[in-house]
Amino acid sequence: MTRTASEALPVVLSFGMGVDSAAVAARWFTEPASRDFPLDRLTVLTAMTGDEPDITRQLVEQHLLPLMRDNGVRFVQLSRTSQRGGYTVLDDSRSPRRLITRGPWRLSDELRASGTVPQIAAKRRLCSLHAKGDVLDGWLGDEFRGAPFRHVLGFASEEIRRAERDEGFTAIGRIPEYPLIDGWGWDRHRCEQYLLDRFGEPWTRSACGYCPFSAGRRGRAELVERWRAEPAIGAQALALEYTAMALNPRSKLYGTVAAQDLARTHGLADVLAAFEEHLRRQRWSVYEVRRIIHPRRQNPTAKGAAWRSVRTVFSGSRTDATATLAAIAAGRAATDRYGISRAEIIPRTSGFPAIEMALALAPAGVADKERPAFAAWWDRLHHQADLVPPVALAA
Repeated sequence: MTRTASEALPVVLSFGMGVDSAAVAARWFTEPASRDFPLDRLTVLTAMTGDEPDITRQLVEQHLLPLMRDNGVRFVQLSRTSQRGGYTVLDDSRSPRRLITRGPWRLSDELRASGTVPQIAAKRRLCSLHAKGDVLDGWLGDEFRGAPFRHVLGFASEEIRRAERDEGFTAIGRIPEYPLIDGWGWDRHRCEQYLLDRFGEPWTRSACGYCPFSAGRRGRAELVERWRAEPAIGAQALALEYTAMALNPRSKLYGTVAAQDLARTHGLADVLAAFEEHLRRQRWSVYEVRRIIHPRRQNPTAKGAAWRSVRTVFSGSRTDATATLAAIAAGRAATDRYGISRAEIIPRTSGFPAIEMALALAPAGVADKERPAFAAWWDRLHHQADLVPPVALAA
């Protein structure tokens, strides 16, 4: 397609509400020479996780929505409809008045029900793909139905690898563009400075308060200050991690660093207090957690995929749940330094495939779940190992 033909196509900006895409939007809205299309051909498209920090809402509403209204820019706000999928249009307007950050589905609800924290694979943001990517793709498919359109993403100049991965995503009609990389040469710092100069205040990352990518070397200070300013989102991160670590002690939110440790190290007393208050308000459950650890396909002596089964044994007050765990575990329960009580029932067996079983105390709400083949595999491996659980669990 020639450049002239491309310039006549509709343009979609994937707006993640963070620094990079905000810089693209702000420059396009205020500097006509920075773009090769009229703004009436632009659609700004965003998908909500349902857990965006309030500072993101404030920044977008104060600085970008007025520019969209003044220029008649179409702004489409989406949310995932449910855990099963689909998308809901929260607003579709050329005169947007507010950022609608809560839709019918929230990523944190899904994490709470699964008893996990956001999953990372090869540095890919799997939660973002689930909460945003699938939603955006669904809307784009329905909107253009295979017709060509220019799809602009705000990857900063240091994110060439992300752009290369994105280029490998082939959707009919989609023509990806990366102006910060290919045209402007703007890195994250340049984007931050542009927004600061334009609006007179720093623009923050739009990541959820429990985003596992936020506590790296570059982002940790900003994350700590965000928790300090909004203790509720810090407490949410601690709560999600607490349940995940109860079911799997290796599930620290930031890899080797627990969210609780981060809050204590930086003296975030309000976050810790809000977290403790959250725990006090919950119903509690005792969960039976079983795992099957398969061998790696290419190397039968190495750890491969792990299957997990979660079953609720008891639900009630925290006092009653604690007593139930103690009674069932017959002296095996222990509480770690994060305040999490667990009992190891079957230690992980040697070799692969291996099995293990534990009881865990955590807030109620984790859904019972196991894959269809789990029971058959467990029975076979359990009998092979000649193991008998030393406690009797209620059916």
